[in-house]
Amino acid sequence: MNKLLTYFFQILSAIAILLCFLAYLAPEINPAYFGGLTFLGTAFPWILLGNGLLLLFWAWRLNRFALYHVGIIAVGWYYVTGFLGLDFGKNPVPPQAIHIATHNIGHLWNGEMTDAQYRGLAKKYAAFWIQQGKPDILCTQETRARFYKILAREMNYPYTFNLKKGTVILSKFPLTKGGEVPFADTENSTLWVDVTANRKKFRVYNVHLQSNRVTNVTQKVLEKGDLNDEKTWSDIKKVVKKVDNATRIRAEQAQQLRAHLEACTIPLLVCGDFNDTPNSYVYKTIAAGMTDTFREKGFGFGTTFAGALPLLRIDYILAGPNFPVYDCFVVKGNYSDHFPVVAVLGVN
Repeated sequence: MNKLLTYFFQILSAIAILLCFLAYLAPEINPAYFGGLTFLGTAFPWILLGNGLLLLFWAWRLNRFALYHVGIIAVGWYYVTGFLGLDFGKNPVPPQAIHIATHNIGHLWNGEMTDAQYRGLAKKYAAFWIQQGKPDILCTQETRARFYKILAREMNYPYTFNLKKGTVILSKFPLTKGGEVPFADTENSTLWVDVTANRKKFRVYNVHLQSNRVTNVTQKVLEKGDLNDEKTWSDIKKVVKKVDNATRIRAEQAQQLRAHLEACTIPLLVCGDFNDTPNSYVYKTIAAGMTDTFREKGFGFGTTFAGALPLLRIDYILAGPNFPVYDCFVVKGNYSDHFPVVAVLGVN
């Protein structure tokens, strides 16, 4: 390889390492003060992939630059495990363990639907969960009221909780009380309920933080975008502006949720769609002091978003210290633009 090409790849490696380092900083800085790092945090899976490919390239060349890439990946290993589960063994699951699932089902709908169509869709969706193993507690987001009532009957959930913003909790266990984390005026919401299971009481939060609402525009840019077209750049600017604004709102919501979690006096679980990746201020704020069930017991890529951008993990089940984690997995399917997440937990 000639010197000019070697120099090009060295510059490329330096850029990849710098971007990786900046992505590690994204969770530490509130996007209200500096939102630029948020995009690097979101792009971390692809930045990591770039560093991995360059590592292999330099290792093949027996060049010391390979060690630089090993170093930057090792420094941020915690962030790597936010996207890549590495649990190769499974613990025995006791019979009293609970199965809890979260799923954003906003893309189940096809415009206005008749009662018969709702019933048909609910039967099909219920069959999907029965095949996977019906969860004891199912948290859904972007759920239509007519649908979840039919679904509760189809799946024999005697207890439900909903406050008309699409965030719903269905449970086979009794729900003693519940409420809402009071966000500002938004279509998104976060609910909580107190659950009694196996003679133990705990709280479940179903979270749906501010949506970016850029899926359609992003899909158009990725599929048909021409960088020589002024309209493409206009769409890109629109996406960046919307994401930046939504990220700032999510940061405020995460702080409000954090305060609510800290005021809770019983064991708790947090499930739902954060609309942010593990390399984000939002995730760090909410997950502090909790166990990310996928980091603990997941295996493979933890991708939960099935939309235009691949490799995004934005749906979570977080457990407080009273919940030993036996398993966590993402269920692949085509029911929505999100994949369901399931965790198997003990209750101490």
